[in-house]
Amino acid sequence: MNPIKNLKTLILDILFPPLCLNCRTHMEKEEIKTGMCWKCLNGIVLNSSFFCPICKARLPDGIKTCHKDSKYLLAAAANYNNDAVKNIIWHFKYRGWQKLQNILGNFLTGYLQTLNTNFEAFIIVPVPLHKNKQRKRGFNQAEILGKIAAEHLNIVMEARCLKRIKNTATQAELKNHELRKKNVANCFFVENPDLIRDKNILLIDDVFTSGSTINEAVNVLRANGAKKIIAFVAAKAS
Repeated sequence: MNPIKNLKTLILDILFPPLCLNCRTHMEKEEIKTGMCWKCLNGIVLNSSFFCPICKARLPDGIKTCHKDSKYLLAAAANYNNDAVKNIIWHFKYRGWQKLQNILGNFLTGYLQTLNTNFEAFIIVPVPLHKNKQRKRGFNQAEILGKIAAEHLNIVMEARCLKRIKNTATQAELKNHELRKKNVANCFFVENPDLIRDKNILLIDDVFTSGSTINEAVNVLRANGAKKIIAFVAAKAS
């Protein structure tokens, strides 16, 4: 432990008490470890079912009862319209607050426990970033979440097969669905088809909004022989 660094941190905490990243109230000592106050955290309700990726309808038994021709199921731990959820993901993804991965990990594992589904026959594939964007950000949030899910489920994560070959614009900056779809068109490539051929896949990402990115990834995985695909995200938009 560096005593000078610890003293500096203590002085900063006294002069500028840490605030909850969501409601901006002062946090207690134990809350500081997470970055969010207990009140905001306790206000987050986890989902307990699969969803249709087209109409977002709940699919309690994981059976396609609405859009039966959809190419995958959607599994979403929480709802992105919750401000606390949105702030956690934003600070984790764009501000690099790595400690928030513990909260997101709890989302994922808590949600998985409600599904009562056997994932033993699946492998995990994280949605990749372009190498330039990952180098700038320093990490791939989907890969971090994928490692948490893989450890919890005791299954393999395969990050070597799906590659992003176009350095696309950030989807969140594009409000129009058609622009988002065009932005990610042909942006993925399967480098090692043997790793996914005839495999069931949990495709991991942080957020599902318009579905354009996940849809593009699913199409490429399907074209290279993947079987059942479940898109698994920390949160989905309504």
